[in-house]
Amino acid sequence: MKFHSISFASLCLVLAGSTLCPNPTALAQQEAGQVHSPSKYLYVSNVELKPNLSSAFAKLESDEIQAMRAANAPTHYVGMWSITGASRVLFLRGFDSFADLQKGHDETMAMSKLEDTLKTDDVAEAPLIVKRLSSIYSYEKDLSLGAPIDLSKMRFMRILLFHVRSGHGQDFQHVLKLFIKAYQSSVPEARWAMFEKMYGVGSGNTYMLATPMESLSVVDAMHENGKKFRDSVGEDQLQMLRNSLSAAVESEDASLFAFGPGISYVPDSWISSSPDFWGKK
Repeated sequence: MKFHSISFASLCLVLAGSTLCPNPTALAQQEAGQVHSPSKYLYVSNVELKPNLSSAFAKLESDEIQAMRAANAPTHYVGMWSITGASRVLFLRGFDSFADLQKGHDETMAMSKLEDTLKTDDVAEAPLIVKRLSSIYSYEKDLSLGAPIDLSKMRFMRILLFHVRSGHGQDFQHVLKLFIKAYQSSVPEARWAMFEKMYGVGSGNTYMLATPMESLSVVDAMHENGKKFRDSVGEDQLQMLRNSLSAAVESEDASLFAFGPGISYVPDSWISSSPDFWGKK
């Protein structure tokens, strides 16, 4: 997964300054059965794999997770397999302060036996990987919609990436707030969490809209709600919103991911609450 392998020098640069989780802990550290809003930051590791090597990568990641669980490592995270696009894996770890990020890193590095295992697996994984990109996002509450959720019950995620035109950040935020207002009145069950990229490629003009889902049937509901939204807002208002969004956004990408229990290091409560899913290896 590799959150643990951040060099201290790189970490110091990060500390000058994103998640799907709560409180002062991390993404997958919220207990099963509890609902939470996202926490302040989300660390995303984006790993693109070479074709037909997913199984080999999954085996190495599973070995890492067993070692981390045996050592009672402090940092939990969720891994997701791509359903669309290139063969890749996203690892998500939430945190509420950069001090917590450093604390989790330092505590893991101090577990010498575990660190040796992780370094060995790093070497074994290298031939399987095309590239690995890491980013940190900040949670944007004012651009998000919907009630808190129990993340342990989610199984899929839809992610939209917005690449905003230079100098149009405020325009993008303004039109998003108009969309939120319209959705609140027309489709009150709609939900998403919005994050702005703070560090990494495209920082400063990249936003990520994430929608965790219990099943892919939610995607069908999204399409049905789209019609309800259009009928409620009206064609003229909808066209105005579309034009405003197009003026602020250079490009956007939509992807679907499936949570991977075998590549996720989650709390024991997640496993005990859903052993048929989170207990899988």
